[in-house]
Amino acid sequence: MSEHSSAATSAVQHQPIGRSFAFAAITIACQFLCAESALSNNVDGTWSSVETWPLITVHSALTPDGRVLTYGTNGDGKQTGYFIYDVWDPSAGLTGGHFTLSNMTLTDIFCSSQIILPQTGEILIAGGDNWTGTGTTNTGNNNSNIFEYGSNTLARSANMNRSRWYSSSTALINGDIYIQGGSGGADFPEVRSTDGTFRLLSGAATGGYAALFPRNFLAPDGRIFGYDTNGNMYFVTTAGTGSLSAAGQYNSASAGWTSGAAMYRPGEILQMGAGGVVSININGPQPVVTTLSPMSSPRRWVSATVLADGKVLGTGGSEVENQLTNVNTTAEIWDPASQQWHVGSPGALARLYHSAALLLPDARVLVSGGGAPGPLNNTNAEIYSPPYLFDGNGDLAVRPEILSAPDTVEVGDSLPVEVDGPVTRVTLVKSGSVTHSVNMDQRFLDLPFSESGNMLQVDLPQRATDTPPGYYLMFAINTAGVPSQAHMLRVNIDSTPDTSVNYTPTIGGGGGAAFRLSCPADEIIAGVYGKFATYVNQIGPQCVKVDQLGRWIGNPVKGSLTGSTTTGTSFEKICPGNYAVSGFRGNSAQYVDQIEVQCRALTASGGLTGTPIYLGGAGGTGGSPQGPFSCGTNNPVYALYGRSG
Repeated sequence: MSEHSSAATSAVQHQPIGRSFAFAAITIACQFLCAESALSNNVDGTWSSVETWPLITVHSALTPDGRVLTYGTNGDGKQTGYFIYDVWDPSAGLTGGHFTLSNMTLTDIFCSSQIILPQTGEILIAGGDNWTGTGTTNTGNNNSNIFEYGSNTLARSANMNRSRWYSSSTALINGDIYIQGGSGGADFPEVRSTDGTFRLLSGAATGGYAALFPRNFLAPDGRIFGYDTNGNMYFVTTAGTGSLSAAGQYNSASAGWTSGAAMYRPGEILQMGAGGVVSININGPQPVVTTLSPMSSPRRWVSATVLADGKVLGTGGSEVENQLTNVNTTAEIWDPASQQWHVGSPGALARLYHSAALLLPDARVLVSGGGAPGPLNNTNAEIYSPPYLFDGNGDLAVRPEILSAPDTVEVGDSLPVEVDGPVTRVTLVKSGSVTHSVNMDQRFLDLPFSESGNMLQVDLPQRATDTPPGYYLMFAINTAGVPSQAHMLRVNIDSTPDTSVNYTPTIGGGGGAAFRLSCPADEIIAGVYGKFATYVNQIGPQCVKVDQLGRWIGNPVKGSLTGSTTTGTSFEKICPGNYAVSGFRGNSAQYVDQIEVQCRALTASGGLTGTPIYLGGAGGTGGSPQGPFSCGTNNPVYALYGRSG
C-alpha cells in the first residue's frame, strides 16, 4: 500500500570426508552431505516448496474447523478486498484445497481488522478501504462484515460508530470485541457486543496515540493493555463509556508499525522491532519493560508467531522497509527459557509488507504473501516445519496423538484427555488472526495435568483472563518435545469471571515518573507514612517481618519515600498488631488528593482474613472518591506502585 507537569498515581501489589579419485567416493560424499542436511531439520527446521495462492494474503485467520480464511487483493495481487476472498483446507496441501469466492458485500475489506468471535467462531471483519470502481482510496469505511465458516459466506452486519482503516480488534472476557484506531477512528475506540451492536467508548480518548494497528492485548485484570507504534503504553477500561490511563513509553527503537509482537505467556509480551527486542510484563500494576538480545538483523515487517511449544517464531522482514535490502528469510526462534534467538533455515522468498505467518493445527506455520505494493508480488505461500517435528536423524518424528478430548469447555474446567503415548506437556495456543505483523488474538499457556495410563486430567486456569473465551489449539507434547496434531476446543464465556490479580487498580494522573516501593521478601506492609497538603505529597511503606503463624516480629520500620515535595503535614498510619495493609481508598483527579489505608488480620497461612478496617484519610478534600480497592487473592500488601513528581 502507499500509506504509509508533576502528578502522582498509586497502586498496591500483593505478591567432511577426504577426497577420493574413485567415482564411488563422489557418490558417497553426496549422500553424506544430503544426510547432513536432513540432520539439521531437528535444529533449524525446514521449508516446503513455494506454491501459488489465489491472492496476496494481506489478512489470514484460522477458522474453528482448521481451515484458513485469507483476503486482501484481487487474483492479480492488486490492492483491494472488494472482489474475492479464499478459504483453504490445509489437509489438501499447498497445491490444492482452495475455495475462492466472490465478495458480495460491496465492502472493500482491504486493511480491515479481523478476529474470531468467541461465541460462534464466525470471523468479524471491521472496516477496511473504499473502492471507487478503479482503485482504492486509502480511507476507512465503517462497515462490519461476518464470515460464517460453516457456509463460507461473507455478509454485512451492523455499521460501526467510526470509519476504521488499519484498526485492531481484541476479544474481551465477556465475548465482546474491542476495536481501536484506524484512519477515521483515531479519537475513540468502540466495543461490539455479542448481540452485534456497537458502543463508542467516548470516555477513552485515544486521539493522542498513533492510530494505525495499535498492539492490544487482554490484560490479567480484564482491561485492554496496548501500545502504539511509538511505544506509548496505556490501559483501557471497556465498561460503559470506558476510560484510558497512560502507562509510560518504552524505547521507540523497539517499536514501529513494521514490528511484530506475541503474548508468549499470560501477561508477558515479546515485542520485536527493527531496532531491538523487548519483553513487556503486565502482571503487575505497571508494565515492566526488559531489553532482550536482538534478532540476527533488522527485520521490518517481521511476523511473530507463537509455536506449539511456546517458543516464538520470527519470519520475514528486511533492513529497509518493504525493499530488498538485507532481506532476512530465515526462521528465527526465540526461547523464553534462555531468552535467546536461534537462526534456523531460510525460506525461499522475501516476505515483506502485507505478508503473514499463521500457526496451523498440525503445528507447522503457513508463511505467505507480501506485496500490494512491493518489490515482489507474492501470490504464493510456503510452509515452515519447526525443529520440534523431527527426530535426531532429521526425519519426521513419531508424534503423540490426542485420541479424545472435550470440544467445549468452561473456564477452570478439569478436562479428561486421552492420549497415545507418554506426554510431558499440554499446551494451549489461541487461534490466530494476523495482518500487517499484528496477530489480533494469539496467546499461549502451559496447562498442568495429572495422568493415569493414557488418560490425562488437564486443568484450565481459574482466572478468566488467562483463557479468554474463544477457540484454542490444544497440543500434547511428548518427552522428545514433539507435539501432536492439535485438538480444537472452545472456551465458553464465563458468566462470573474471576479476574483476580495481585494488585489493585491505580488512581491519579499520568504525570511524573514511575516508582516502586517494596518491602523485603519476608516482610509485609503494615502501614504508610508521608506528607500531605492539598494533595498527598510524599508516601512510603512501613514494613514488618512476620513469623510462620502470621504474627509480627518486632515493630514496623519505615521504608523509602517517594515524592519530591517535602512540604506539608506529616502523617503516619499503622495497622493494629498482626494486621497488614490489604488495600486502600481515597480521592483523586489529576493527582492523588487523599489516601486512606485498609487493614485486615493476618492468618497462619500467610493470607488475610476478617472485615477490613480503615485508618483515616491523609490529604486534601479535592478529587473524586475512588475505591475501596483490595486484592481479590486475599494476600497482604508488599509493594506500592505509582507515579510521582
